[in-house]
Amino acid sequence: MNFWSWGKYALCITGTAAMLAGCGGGSSSALAPTGAANPASMQSPLAHMQGTLGTAHSAGVTVRPDRGPSWMSPASSSSDLLYISDAGTNDVYVYSYPDLKLTGTLTGFHEPQGECSDANGDVYITNTDKRTIIEYAHGSSKRSKLLRDDGGYPLGCAIDPTTGNLAVTNIYDQPGPGEVVIYKNAIGKPKTYYISSEYFYYFDAYDSSGNLYVSGRGPKGGTFELSMLPSGGSSLEAMTLNGGTIYFPGTVAWVGGSLILGDQSCNDANTSCLYEASVSGTTATITGSTSLTDSCDVVEAWVTSSIVAAGNYNYCGSSSNVDLWAFPAGGAPTKTASGVTEPIGATISSAGS
Repeated sequence: MNFWSWGKYALCITGTAAMLAGCGGGSSSALAPTGAANPASMQSPLAHMQGTLGTAHSAGVTVRPDRGPSWMSPASSSSDLLYISDAGTNDVYVYSYPDLKLTGTLTGFHEPQGECSDANGDVYITNTDKRTIIEYAHGSSKRSKLLRDDGGYPLGCAIDPTTGNLAVTNIYDQPGPGEVVIYKNAIGKPKTYYISSEYFYYFDAYDSSGNLYVSGRGPKGGTFELSMLPSGGSSLEAMTLNGGTIYFPGTVAWVGGSLILGDQSCNDANTSCLYEASVSGTTATITGSTSLTDSCDVVEAWVTSSIVAAGNYNYCGSSSNVDLWAFPAGGAPTKTASGVTEPIGATISSAGS
């Protein structure tokens, strides 16, 4: 059995999967790794929520990495770049930003999912099925670093702007619940953090003060869970979310002074949205929402003060796309590019970094 990042997508193919996704008409979410065990309480490591693990996975066929060479346009090093991971092709596609022209393809992955970038423009990509995190310098087609994650199946990642530490969410471990692992200065062996209220760990983000926010799902009912690791803290703390309901974990971001939380199944339907929340201690209160019109399943978006950039996994309509939406206005996409299959993660790397 193959497992994709723990989300809506993979969990609907069995009763087990259904626990992780709000499988109404089916939607996508993070994918589960192909070699993972499947205890009754687990979902697949895929981050999305649809009703299957993916075409090849659901057919019991191992999706093999693209053995073709990675490539990048020479001009890409001087452009801002949008990286989109595609678990359907096992590639990462790189687009010039904001015009969304394909400028490179990174190959050789085994279920690439979450992405994040640091102040230097270096990009980190979770290689879920191989339990690794791979770093690329801005605009480079060659790997600059590989970090091993022996504790679980990595899904999301975030860089602490105050320390340079890399925080990775393991959607689950084998054979038990997941955790957060933090690599000091994004190197070496990580330190592990977990909390009993979360079984599946999806995405994470740091705020400007170095506090880490983590989305997840509980061990039985699969309810949305939110936790935080205070800057300099030694353990995750459970958070209360007021003002709304998130049906399936998606994006976690920090924009300005607000926590941004994505829902892959907004209003328990086959569409995605983002919620803006204020944080006071261990309480997050939803203060606004952004509707991503024409979305089917946005797993992990990159959010700035003006733009949402993401892959839109369209299992409930026609083809999948890479889209830009205005933020916080939302509405219809302002820019679209085709050519992706099962997009999961997104990050923007700045040429000026």
